[in-house]
Amino acid sequence: MKEISVLKAASIFGVSTLFFYSLLFTLRPWLHMQFSFHPALYWFITGYALFIPLCVAALLGARREGNRSLREMLRALNVRPMTKRDWGYALVVTLTLFVCSGIIMALSTFISNTYGIAQLNTTPWFMEFRPFEGTERLLLLVWLPMFFFNIVGEELLWRGYLQARMRGEYAWLLCGFFWLVFHLPFGFDLLVMLMPIIILLPYAFHKTRNTLVGIFIHAVYNGPTFILLALGILQ
Repeated sequence: MKEISVLKAASIFGVSTLFFYSLLFTLRPWLHMQFSFHPALYWFITGYALFIPLCVAALLGARREGNRSLREMLRALNVRPMTKRDWGYALVVTLTLFVCSGIIMALSTFISNTYGIAQLNTTPWFMEFRPFEGTERLLLLVWLPMFFFNIVGEELLWRGYLQARMRGEYAWLLCGFFWLVFHLPFGFDLLVMLMPIIILLPYAFHKTRNTLVGIFIHAVYNGPTFILLALGILQ
């Protein structure tokens, strides 16, 4: 496993962030002008264009180190069966994230009611969203593969490839900062909401060195909430 310098890691995160911005200001507006879709579909398609390349980049990075089979590449990306210790970190961190999110939203509501400051908006500026109704619920079948590439692509590249190859006791914290930069396109409000996972997920990988831990935390934290919103169960 070859060491990756801080500068190289920063450049990979930086290029990915710029690519994210470019898609939001080119592909997404073009789709909006050319087609009349449910608003969520514009993000789903943009998400495919963003996250599939991240997944491919991680696999190519592992392949350049001499790993040829898929099994070898996954091993190089720290994907291995979960141990009891891994499950312990995964479950505790996931539960902590939900608690932290609840506290942040409660504080936002309190500050809004007390000082008249607007509550945190948890919907990104580029996502016009309304719950799926009737046959629109089949759009979850379009979302699911995108969600897979979102979670797996990010965790393979950010954790399994980059963080695992960065040296230093606090490399996980630096990787978390770079991950925060990647989320800049989401806007300030969501960055506040994401702070707990930005810190705790890289730490969980630092302690376990297992990319599946990151995939589990990332997926459980993001996926069920979106489904509940999409079905109109959560407002």
